[in-house]
Amino acid sequence: MSTPVSPAAVDQSGPKLSWVLGGAAVLSIVFGVLSYRRYAMSEAYVAEGREMMDEAGKRLDAEGCIDAAIDWHAGCEDNDTNQAVCNHAVKLEMYHCLKARDRSEACVDYAKMPDKGKWVYRTCDERGMRCINKKECACAEAYRALESFCRTDQEAVQM
Repeated sequence: MSTPVSPAAVDQSGPKLSWVLGGAAVLSIVFGVLSYRRYAMSEAYVAEGREMMDEAGKRLDAEGCIDAAIDWHAGCEDNDTNQAVCNHAVKLEMYHCLKARDRSEACVDYAKMPDKGKWVYRTCDERGMRCINKKECACAEAYRALESFCRTDQEAVQM
């Protein structure tokens, strides 16, 4: 049978629980504010990109839109932005570029691509843009957006 330990006999030399919880709360708030700031900067960069792509699409062909979207994504990586937002927005940027004018000529080829979509990796590889991480490949996302745009009769891009 164990004997009860008196509160005076317990070692209480460590930090108080209120200090530990208070510190955790302060850190949570700081990281939350920093994360929101980074997300807001990312969204502003995406919005600027949409305006730029609306204008660029008027003069670029479909391949030019792909180049512009890849360049935009590279700029997004260079800024203090959220990479997930940048990766997801490539298709949105492509849509804004493509919708700026009729793409019927380019869509003749892209609307007939195989359904599996693996052709995009080969195409990017041929451009010298090998997709190491297939989930975060701006080149592949841009080509998928073009294919989707053509398959929807130039109405939308599947996100």
